[in-house]
Amino acid sequence: MQIHITNIYGLKSTSAALKAQNRAADIATKMLGFKELGIYCYDINTDTNENLSRRVDGIIASVGFGNIVVFQFPTWNGIRFDKAIVERLNAYRGLKKIFFIHDIPPLMFEENRYLLEQYIDFYNQADVVILPSQRMADFLYAKGLTVKKIVTQKMWDFPVIIDQTDVPDFKKVINFSGNPELEKFKFVKEWKYDTVELKVTADKGDWAKGKNISFLGWFNHDISLLTALRRSGGFGLVWSDDSYWKEYMKMNANYKLSAYLAAGIPVIVSNNIAERDTIVHKNLGLAVDSLDEAVSKIERMDKKQYDDMVANVAVFSDLLREGFFTRKCLTDAVFQLLFSWDQEECMTERASNMACGNTQCSPDSTNINIMNMQETLQYIKTRRISVARFGDGEIDLMAGHSIPYQDYNKDLAERLKQIMITPDNDKLLVCLPDIFDNRDRYNASCNSFWDRHLEKYQSFYEEVIIRKKCYGSTFFSRPYIDLVDKSISEKHFHDMKELFADKDILIVEGFYSRSGVGNDLFQRAKSVERIICPSRNAYNKYDIILDTIKQYGMNKLILLMLGPTAKVLASDLAFEGYWAVDIGHIDSEYEWYKMGATHKVKFKNKHTAEFNFDEHIELQNDDTYDKEIVAVLSN
Repeated sequence: MQIHITNIYGLKSTSAALKAQNRAADIATKMLGFKELGIYCYDINTDTNENLSRRVDGIIASVGFGNIVVFQFPTWNGIRFDKAIVERLNAYRGLKKIFFIHDIPPLMFEENRYLLEQYIDFYNQADVVILPSQRMADFLYAKGLTVKKIVTQKMWDFPVIIDQTDVPDFKKVINFSGNPELEKFKFVKEWKYDTVELKVTADKGDWAKGKNISFLGWFNHDISLLTALRRSGGFGLVWSDDSYWKEYMKMNANYKLSAYLAAGIPVIVSNNIAERDTIVHKNLGLAVDSLDEAVSKIERMDKKQYDDMVANVAVFSDLLREGFFTRKCLTDAVFQLLFSWDQEECMTERASNMACGNTQCSPDSTNINIMNMQETLQYIKTRRISVARFGDGEIDLMAGHSIPYQDYNKDLAERLKQIMITPDNDKLLVCLPDIFDNRDRYNASCNSFWDRHLEKYQSFYEEVIIRKKCYGSTFFSRPYIDLVDKSISEKHFHDMKELFADKDILIVEGFYSRSGVGNDLFQRAKSVERIICPSRNAYNKYDIILDTIKQYGMNKLILLMLGPTAKVLASDLAFEGYWAVDIGHIDSEYEWYKMGATHKVKFKNKHTAEFNFDEHIELQNDDTYDKEIVAVLSN
């Protein structure tokens, strides 16, 4: 099987559209082994249908049955040309199409908005779509996109080598790479700030007289541009006051943003742009609501604050120069084609099970589709999907109440609600307690607890549960103490250990959790590392916890044991390409299973499920545990 990727030629060498496609194709061919399909940009109106057909045949001559084609859009030859290629590709048996959408012309140009429906109909022919951001995906779904498999790109790569020994200086300077003659950048000519200089990549203009503006000139080569920006110091600006373009920037990945970061300088962005969270969470610059706010923050900034940003940018820019984001989104897209089931298959399989009398996987009488715990574990293992488990504590928080280890937090409650109503996708599995029907498998005390819970929250569940959604069982990691028939627990724990086997594992847990300490739960893992977090109110340190996980969690199975905070972490990590499983109290369940407990016994040396106040715990020295710790965030 061969994988091909299209690449355009014929635009001006300074065109960002040309550079973006050329670089994506270069990374795909040199680093991933894809084959290039070259497309020349020309006036398609000069072609007859016969000429166009011959041209398309030449472009795809190397494509065969069962191949994969990554089609970079737009080709800038118009949708008639794009349709002609895809129509021809559709004739190849077993061929799969990945649409890598860089820009959407009907959204870029207001006068072309009427074409949006036609473009979306065209995109619906793809097997997988790569989009700049989740916001773009949400927008297109609302407008009629039906493709089930989506990968988000997030950031453009900028594989340009520069001299990194020349460290940017702290200056009250803002650099702007853009044409000041364009209406969407009219703020340049209206620059009014005396304390912060604006440096523009353009030739000198009379309109700048009397303003605190200087000119860097035009650059034909990116190395020259990045070197000039780095030597200029200060910040790079991604901005527009044009209302239509601002809406587009909320959804699209900005190429100039990556240029600034690759140059090594911090950035200033709007709070509304798609990449805002990355900039803020990684301290790569400033996110503001206005240029007034940006100037004010620069005026108050000191050298240490700036140097900290520069150091963070230096680390992040390595990813851009190494093609990380392109490699990741292309690999994820191909992986989805080859190895990922979709949720429709899940529901079809469940319907088949129901037809043959397998009541374990049947929807309950309230039409809430929840897999049983065994199905859920298998689903996670097979799909390598991230998991957010909801239990009574999360429901309490969403309803406005504090719980023993997490005070009520409005932002946390809102995030939990958003995750709960996330549509089916192949990134994150949302789990619910499977207690809405057929509860004879659980013991009397368990049933009594959930009776009281449902009496209190039945109407709340009715508001947030999506009836056609496929949920996992929260209890896939609680497979022992509440069951009447505990004979199934041995196999479930065996299967759970298979999930951990031969994997590099990163455990994210509270100070007293010590999951796996004193037992063999993670004994078959390839390696174990730990991030130790606060046992109470972990959400107060959410950003630093998330950033630390990203620092240590790439290419690892991340096990989250951090209460409600784990749900938000699992969701955010899932949509950034990490495998994060909220596994909760698996350690307590395993300890009870090993001792043959018939009720919840408190442990002396670590946290115990449902004993929420962590009282009278006698922590013991453990050299292996200490060596596994890579970060302590509990202070």
